[in-house]
Amino acid sequence: MKKVIIIDNQFEGNKTKEVKTVAYVDNVCAYIAWSFKEFTPGIRIYHGENPAQDNDITPRTKEDVERLNHLDGVIWVVVHPTWWQVVFWVVTAVMAAYSVYVIATMPKPNANSSMGSSNNELANRTNKARVRSRIADIFGKVLSFPDLIAEIYTYYENGIEIEECLMVIGRGYYQIHNCKDGDTAIEGIEGTSVSIYDPNKSITGNETIYRTGNAFTSAPRAVRKSDAINGQSLVKPNDLSLESKALYFMTGGVIRNTANIDFTQSFKVGDGIAITGAGFGINDAVLSGTAVLTPSFQVIVQSPLDIEAFAGYKGLLLNGASFEYIVEETTVDPETQESTTVIKDRSFRDVSGQYEVSRVIRTLSEGIYTYTIQLVNAKQVNANWSFVVENQTVNAGITLNLNADSMTLDGIYSISAISSTQITLANASTVNAEWSKLPTMFNGSTQSKQTNVELEIVANKWVGWFNLEFEQATQAVFNVYAPQGMYATVDSGGERRAGCTVTVQIQMLDENKKPVGEIVTKEWDIWDQTKSSFGRTARYDLPGKGSFRFRLAKTYAKENNRPVTEVKIKSVYATYASQKRNYPDVTVIRLKTTATDGALSVKDRKLNCLVTRRLRIDGTGAYVATRDAGQALINMALDQYIGRRSASELDIVQIKAEIQKVKDYFGSDVATEFNYTFDDDNLSFEEQAGMIASACFCETHRYGNKLRWKFEGPQDHSVLLFNHRNKVPGSEKRTINIGSNKDYDGVELEYTSPDDDIRTTYSIPEDGSARNPMKITTSGIRNHAVAKTRAWREWNKLQYQNVSCEFTALDESNLLIRNDRILVADNRKLRTQDGQVEEVNGLTLTLSQNVELKPKTAYFICLQMENATVDMISCVMGNNSNEVILSRAPLKQLVVDED
Repeated sequence: MKKVIIIDNQFEGNKTKEVKTVAYVDNVCAYIAWSFKEFTPGIRIYHGENPAQDNDITPRTKEDVERLNHLDGVIWVVVHPTWWQVVFWVVTAVMAAYSVYVIATMPKPNANSSMGSSNNELANRTNKARVRSRIADIFGKVLSFPDLIAEIYTYYENGIEIEECLMVIGRGYYQIHNCKDGDTAIEGIEGTSVSIYDPNKSITGNETIYRTGNAFTSAPRAVRKSDAINGQSLVKPNDLSLESKALYFMTGGVIRNTANIDFTQSFKVGDGIAITGAGFGINDAVLSGTAVLTPSFQVIVQSPLDIEAFAGYKGLLLNGASFEYIVEETTVDPETQESTTVIKDRSFRDVSGQYEVSRVIRTLSEGIYTYTIQLVNAKQVNANWSFVVENQTVNAGITLNLNADSMTLDGIYSISAISSTQITLANASTVNAEWSKLPTMFNGSTQSKQTNVELEIVANKWVGWFNLEFEQATQAVFNVYAPQGMYATVDSGGERRAGCTVTVQIQMLDENKKPVGEIVTKEWDIWDQTKSSFGRTARYDLPGKGSFRFRLAKTYAKENNRPVTEVKIKSVYATYASQKRNYPDVTVIRLKTTATDGALSVKDRKLNCLVTRRLRIDGTGAYVATRDAGQALINMALDQYIGRRSASELDIVQIKAEIQKVKDYFGSDVATEFNYTFDDDNLSFEEQAGMIASACFCETHRYGNKLRWKFEGPQDHSVLLFNHRNKVPGSEKRTINIGSNKDYDGVELEYTSPDDDIRTTYSIPEDGSARNPMKITTSGIRNHAVAKTRAWREWNKLQYQNVSCEFTALDESNLLIRNDRILVADNRKLRTQDGQVEEVNGLTLTLSQNVELKPKTAYFICLQMENATVDMISCVMGNNSNEVILSRAPLKQLVVDED
């Protein structure tokens, strides 16, 4: 690895700790490009022990860029100040422009990657959580991409990243054909475990419908991830600049000292400064021990401590103030009148928090003081006061604070002016209103009140505070990783262990998201000797239950032997042990992935499963894996959340018969398959039923109160005859089209390929030469032959439907449904003669209108049957002008009565 040193401004040499960055990298070009978002002519690159003009190697050609990676020794990257850039541009403008361009076009690494080895870093999983969206309803055979139903939980074991996921395939039961992560079979990925469970089966049991890898024996933890963490680096926190009892404060935000301390040696104008320990006057009173909580929002404490100015305290801090809340139920036997009491509920309630105090009353008895502390708006601070319905005894930390006769000047300020003997803070009383007490309480100066005060330079090196809201959280989980490994290089060239200490601070939040209780501090030592990236996980039990805030900092790092100890925050979780084991009505997947070589080689980490829905046959039978469109419609119609129909509202026999017609017509069962995932919660049942029917060349209609299907196939008989009796006179229009509708010259049909489950297109003509094709998007078709059949049927319609007939029909047309075959008399001319049959006498029909049948001409009469069919029979003229004689008997008896 090569050593690269970046200096932001070499003219600020007295602050090299702040402006110098040292890194050991394999790819110098990539590291430089990654370090600078934009390049200016002031950026110069040098090679050698120290930067100098004679070892300037700033690239001017592509060959120069490539040469950077082959140099040994130290590489310096120096950012010169603005005025130097101006001079530089005047002297070498052309050369610099090309140099900047060359550096800017260096290959940049991924923004989310580290400069060290990423052997143990899994790529982000791309399965999504569809919050408040419809759970997938899958029918037939599809490639399913399961949805996340819980936060992805990652942690480290032995430095290796592990990821746990909980997902759902969809509603109902499924047959699992295979399971992959990206394009790689799960069975081929070492260290990966998958278990799939039927609805309402325990996700910690052995009843799985698919399993590879280790079994899951414990419930997944309920987690919530902090959105504030984005890979922040941890560096040392505030450095203590000054600590002394000689410091004192004066009106106007002034700090002075009595020990001849030179403030300018530690601070300058504009520095942020943190003051700690500047408390004066009445100190906080600690009464930790046993206390009594009353329903009238009082805290009663007995103590031998004689508290000074007790009546002046206006605040009370309770820590760990929990009590057992018991709900009992008493029943009385009506015969014996004996009462029985049982416990219905038992839980602990915590009333910790910072409260406002209205008054403190004290009484003395036999040397023991009793302090009665009246709280204000206690329920607003902690709602658990609602459970204090009787006196409750607690053991807690009890601190009276905010005394009217005390003053605390702690806070973070900005220095507006400084001299060797005095610091002046900017807007001190605005930052902390306690400064307003200084003139009256201490005559404008605390010089006579000695206390140990700390002054620190604020550098914002803590990462946080960040709030993490999760009401049921009992544990905080912190993941950090070392992107470049962790090691130290000795003078001989060998390597040694290196490490650092990460400090974690946690504080609980109340219902108003305000900090409450003490700050819990944990020290976390991380040591190793490796150049490969690795991670560590720390788990800390929370001091209470609920939301909390946190922050992290690196408080110690090995400094000698050129150590590499960079540590970044990977993620932070609030968690608790979930008791949920069963998920009704959905098929659940549990996935655990370890960052092995096999898992790391998966680029698109998206879990997918080839599944077939198992449905009840006819809605009542056993669960069977099926792709039958008819069964999809029947089960969807009976579904309590989709169709909400009963079996009496479905003509199941007719639907199955129509499905059989389709199979018989095409000579294959695949013509009646439906393979699709419904996940749009805006689709109505009518729309979904239509999509299923369309996939198998059918249409859905209602016959009475029953749902039926109708196959769009050949029909031997017409259902209805339209003539002058049931058409509005003069409404008929006929159009003969030359060419296809809308000048379509082809068809493009989109469907799902069964080969790779990717949406694909079949075109007519197949060479794709159509310039204005009819574009059709299908749902549920997952077969090449079915897709081609559908496309050619649509193309034939375009070619051969060249006559359109439009007319306004009377009420008799309500008997029709879409795609019924009909006969239409052409009433625009006298080529047809129509009317109705008045009387039947054998084969002789008496008509309502006179007819004229010419000799040596063939005539046919179309008769409407009572069963919604039309019978066409040849005929000749009868004895009278309104009579015809049929060549044969009608297929059905003619109805001539008005009823």
